[in-house]
Amino acid sequence: MKIWMKRQKKIGIINFPEPRSSVYFYFGRGSKENEARRIATSLRVMFHETSRSQSLIKQTGLKHNFLLWSSAGLYTPSNLVSSWVLLKLEGKEDGLFYKPLGPHNSRTFFLGYEDWWNEIIFDDKKNVFTRKDIVCYVANQDGGAHVDMKLSGKYAELVKHNSLGWTDGMGNSVKNNPAYAAIRQIAKELIVSQNIYNKGRYTRKKQKNRLFEMRFFDNERRFKWSTTEVDYSDETYDIVNQYQKEDRTLYIQEYSDGMKFELVYR
Repeated sequence: MKIWMKRQKKIGIINFPEPRSSVYFYFGRGSKENEARRIATSLRVMFHETSRSQSLIKQTGLKHNFLLWSSAGLYTPSNLVSSWVLLKLEGKEDGLFYKPLGPHNSRTFFLGYEDWWNEIIFDDKKNVFTRKDIVCYVANQDGGAHVDMKLSGKYAELVKHNSLGWTDGMGNSVKNNPAYAAIRQIAKELIVSQNIYNKGRYTRKKQKNRLFEMRFFDNERRFKWSTTEVDYSDETYDIVNQYQKEDRTLYIQEYSDGMKFELVYR
């Protein structure tokens, strides 16, 4: 961890005390946009890999050791309406707004790097978007690292044309950008993950007869699924079963202070 923290300080990766970032994100003119773009750029450096560059998490040797909290519940593509699993809707006098889930008290899981980075977090029933997609769109096209004059079609539909489809009772679209709110929640996930990593020693126990898997939309984009932990209809299973499957194992990971969580892992 010392190596990672040294590099963290050197390049400023996710270099925000959380209270300061929250103030920047929630208050002041233009703050949400500027802070979301800054966070997205840091997240991209931390996690994104290309044929010409390595992610920071790989360079520091943490790619296969650093578990990541997924605050998303169990998504299913059989939903008839759009899905946005890192957000909640909040109604105010001036309309509807997307908000990050925050700490979130329902059942959640930790994942390995590949499953977390490529997990679907938006489904507008035309396109699906992963953490990787949203981070790279905000950082690369929306002003984080550089500004593309024209946003890609499906991202523009998501953030400019309300492809998620939600409106208030008067037919008005949600007021704010769902991608920016998702970036803030992804940052929260990373903060929680780092706090857990810092705890050190743990025990890990395999949970028998509790079946988990990853289902793939394509070579990368995926969602977690379970035939033992989800109530589903035959119709839902027929839809899910159209997607390629890779088995995962459910573990309980516990620390000396009594902290424990569920881990879905290879």
